Amino acid sequence: MTRPRALALIAPLLVLALALLSACGGDDGTSGTTAGTQRAEVILDWFPNADHAGLLAARERGYFREAGVEVTTTVPSDPAAALTQVAAGRAPFALSYEPEVLLARARGIPVRAVGALVAQPLNAVIARADRGIRRPRDLEGRTVGIAGVPSDRPLLDAVVRADGGDPARVRTRTVGFTLAPALTAGRVDAIIGAYWNIEVPEIEARGVETVVMRLERHGVPTYDELVLVTSDRVARERPELVRAVLAGLARGQSWAAGDADGAAALVAAANPDLSRRVLPEQVRLTAPLLSRDLALLPARWRTYADWMRRNGLLRGKVDVARAADPSFLPSP
Repeated sequence: MTRPRALALIAPLLVLALALLSACGGDDGTSGTTAGTQRAEVILDWFPNADHAGLLAARERGYFREAGVEVTTTVPSDPAAALTQVAAGRAPFALSYEPEVLLARARGIPVRAVGALVAQPLNAVIARADRGIRRPRDLEGRTVGIAGVPSDRPLLDAVVRADGGDPARVRTRTVGFTLAPALTAGRVDAIIGAYWNIEVPEIEARGVETVVMRLERHGVPTYDELVLVTSDRVARERPELVRAVLAGLARGQSWAAGDADGAAALVAAANPDLSRRVLPEQVRLTAPLLSRDLALLPARWRTYADWMRRNGLLRGKVDVARAADPSFLPSP
């Protein structure tokens, strides 16, 4: 289940233009009920999975409702378009990733992160243990499967270089978003772009032992993997809605982080297509990563934005204070 998180790196500028035109008169995707409870839609980043345990808990256990908001979730037909849809007012919220929010701001898309669900990278270099790879510099002379998006090579090079290796000696092979199958079949020695909490259990369930090299431990600044995003317009005109959603979400995150078995049951109910053999392990790995307070750290975002710029992934000025806005978060 490789995520298409990097698709936003190559989203056509036409999508932006159409979205901003629609935003001039678009609905913000919210409404009130007769009882005074607000309604809001959240566009997911992918189909329901372990990373969404806190959001699903907030919805199914009534935490959103108690905060005064009824939340529905939508699986996107095009994950790369979620931020432009929020900017256009087609939905008030979406789940996305720190790098994509920074890229969106650089392109003039008026969206901001208001809370972090998973405050550390999940993307990793994942290698087959039977190829003698134990650390990043062991990738020299090996072939790494990539999806073929602009972030692949800078991330891989940073990981290898931080371990004293020579990135020029590492080969890559574009396999699209079939990263895990390519590794399982032995067509590549390692992959980058898959999530260690999701794909590793799937790969190892097929009998392939892995070695995981996490980005933030090998030369890449840490960043918020999964964030809740809203538009500047909703943040300005509906601050009470943003606060209500975050209040309910924080409770859901806290519950899911403390009850992995219960969280796994909720995820399974939300997506019957998930493997019941692998899902409990995915949720067990994910539960400790769920941010209970949804904290955003703008200083850390500035560090990562600077790294993206140095590595050619981010062009143009970005106001990080607008990209990461913690002002709506519940009080501790």
